[in-house]
Amino acid sequence: MSDASNKTRRERWIRPLPERVVNKIAAGEVIERPSAVVKELVENSLDAGADRIDIVVEKSGVKLIRIVDNGCGIPEEQIEIAFGRHATSKISAFDDLETLGSYGFRGEALPSIASVSRLRMVSRPAAQAAGTEIIYEGGVLQSCQPTAAAVGTVVEAGDLFYNTPARRKFLKTETTEARHISRLATAMAIGRPKVGFSLKMNGRVVFNLPAGQSLAERVGVLLGGGRKFLSFAFEGGLVTVEGCIGAPDVVQNNRNGQYLFINGRYVFAPMLSHAFVAGYGELIVPGGFPIGALLLSIEPTEIDVNVHPSKTEIKLSRDREVHDAVVAAIRDALRQDSVIPELSSGATMRPESDSRHGNTNRGSGAHVIAGIGSSPPAATEFLSELYQSTKLDNSGAAEPNPATVDTETGEILEKPESTVSSGTEREHGPSAGFRLVGRFSDLYLLMQAGDDLYIVDQHTAHERVLYEEVLRQIEANSASAQTLLFPVQLELSPEQLSLFESAAGIFQRSGFTVAPFGGRMVNIEAVPAIGRARSPEKMLRHVLDDILGLRKSGHDMIKAMAQSIACRSAVMAGDRLSDEEARHLVERLLRCDDRYSCPHGRPTFIRISREDLDRRFGRD
Repeated sequence: MSDASNKTRRERWIRPLPERVVNKIAAGEVIERPSAVVKELVENSLDAGADRIDIVVEKSGVKLIRIVDNGCGIPEEQIEIAFGRHATSKISAFDDLETLGSYGFRGEALPSIASVSRLRMVSRPAAQAAGTEIIYEGGVLQSCQPTAAAVGTVVEAGDLFYNTPARRKFLKTETTEARHISRLATAMAIGRPKVGFSLKMNGRVVFNLPAGQSLAERVGVLLGGGRKFLSFAFEGGLVTVEGCIGAPDVVQNNRNGQYLFINGRYVFAPMLSHAFVAGYGELIVPGGFPIGALLLSIEPTEIDVNVHPSKTEIKLSRDREVHDAVVAAIRDALRQDSVIPELSSGATMRPESDSRHGNTNRGSGAHVIAGIGSSPPAATEFLSELYQSTKLDNSGAAEPNPATVDTETGEILEKPESTVSSGTEREHGPSAGFRLVGRFSDLYLLMQAGDDLYIVDQHTAHERVLYEEVLRQIEANSASAQTLLFPVQLELSPEQLSLFESAAGIFQRSGFTVAPFGGRMVNIEAVPAIGRARSPEKMLRHVLDDILGLRKSGHDMIKAMAQSIACRSAVMAGDRLSDEEARHLVERLLRCDDRYSCPHGRPTFIRISREDLDRRFGRD
């Protein structure tokens, strides 16, 4: 080995890293993104006993995050100490972690934030006549001096990650970071309903909540928008649960509407999320996720919050008992009479005959739950529109029975084709010709093609047809819109509003005409013509919820939009199609690029062969 190599090895001394480098490295664990700054500073305000916290964010937190509280403040002689690593007033010994009652305890947040931003803090305890202003840049103290101030603390973190370009480069788009902040601020406000909160982003007030609210009031303002919630309290020995949860019909296709807390701490806990859904049992459709908030109180000795610097991950010593208690609490709450869906007059079964289908409703004077039983008038009009939109140009031709469909043109042929291109066998399956032989449960269409029986899910089939149509319209900017006779207003949640603002152009191209109406309210003037028989408010809200979930799964925004509109506009179980409508729906499906599954991946066809039936009946 050369002398140079030996010299290099000898010079690789082990030495302590400079404090500024240590702070920047530690900041990478504590401050992952702008929302983490909001979380840490708000938790400090709550630990300081504040009953009013105002959050101001500019440019998704990268330009400025400002937190103002009316808490106890920091004395002048301690304010510089607060920026020392592992300096905290929350604990003094390791055993204090066993009975932890505060949010913070690691003493890492302030030095970590100061090391990656230009930070200014002004704080004043009630016992002091003046406050103290302290300024850090990149972790370096710039000044510390007295100043006039109100009781409490103001923290301003500007130019976040200005001195750590690697971290700044990996931040998401402004709209994505804004959604994280909105969700985090919403969670903090729900977790402490007695504390007044406000959130202002880019000059617009997202919410401004008074102090002293109940959990139900806080959830109703932030998640409500006219939706029905149930409040409950449950004591199960190990755990006490206070909850405000949505009714069984208030579900979405992701967990974004679930806010979970343990001892006031907002946590990400798959076990609790599973219990949240399991408590509803069969009251919700498979794949649906209820919304609401669960506040759990557990003896501190039963939990470990010192798992990750972010303190959002926890460990429970008896997690199975906690899970079962949450399930029991939700099941008890859902036994209330108020869970029963309200009767909708539009869904009342009438004894009059349906001239379009030639049916007469049985059970004169009977009432059914909205969406179950016979289709209301709006659905009848919608099915008529479906027929017009899917009808092929074959007027004047006698309807063949059985029919054959030309898969290239969609034309119904008089006689079945006996051959296809040279060197291949005759095509089998519904594409080679089908005949409607019946229906089951007003959801499944029974089609015969050759010796095979095909069961077609009319909802997934129509969803596929509409998805490809909507996708083409969005890409060509040619979507048809239905202008509302009277515009309607809708209040969005902070997360929904952030998504709407980031995708306003795509909503416009999809046929929506929606404009801001002050605060979190929007004004709906037009909706896609394809879904005009639906409630405009429900349609917009469902589309926003769907897209939020699909985006988290990696879906393209345009495809997510088309998928949601198609799903919300397609015929549903209980929407009875006439024979002619059913045939035209299948014809249109056969012309789709991907005819065998809906956009969610569920099948549109299920085949039962003659051979399978013969074996089942012992004919083989």
